[in-house]
Amino acid sequence: MTKTSLSSVIGTRVPPETKARFAALAARHQLSESGLLAKMVNEVLRSNSAGSRDSNADCVAADRITLRLRKGDRALAAERARACGMKTASYLALLIHNHVRDAAVLPPNELDHIKVTAARLAALERQLRMFGMPNTLPAPVAPDLNETIARVRREVEVAREATAAIVRHNLISWETGGGSVRA
Repeated sequence: MTKTSLSSVIGTRVPPETKARFAALAARHQLSESGLLAKMVNEVLRSNSAGSRDSNADCVAADRITLRLRKGDRALAAERARACGMKTASYLALLIHNHVRDAAVLPPNELDHIKVTAARLAALERQLRMFGMPNTLPAPVAPDLNETIARVRREVEVAREATAAIVRHNLISWETGGGSVRA
């Protein structure tokens, strides 16, 4: 069998200027236009066959993807990323992570603010506990104050537990999601 009988044709239409530039490039490499095109096709297929995982749902974290954003989206994403104290790519990765994993992971600086809030709530709860202890205030001076302090302490504890749960959920989501924006 001859080599021609084992091959197929790939063709495309291009403007005359493009064909002329392609012919010049082929001549510069001492190839025919057909030979250069065949080498280009083989090279593209070779370089993409080893790492073509973009359609694979279980792709590794090191995979990269290129996005084409609509006009103005990049500037808006960069602005929001700056507001969150993040790089634009990390911010967009966080958005995608949250969307595809149905998670609610917060940007790192927002998570840090919540951690600080939880610590402040815990300190407030400790202060309220000490303030509302028996023998701290005489009963006749403020009969309803102890009950009010106890109610506020319960509310502070509920808020602290909710805040701590958000922090835990975010940390767990990143740990099980295979990536972190703190890189």
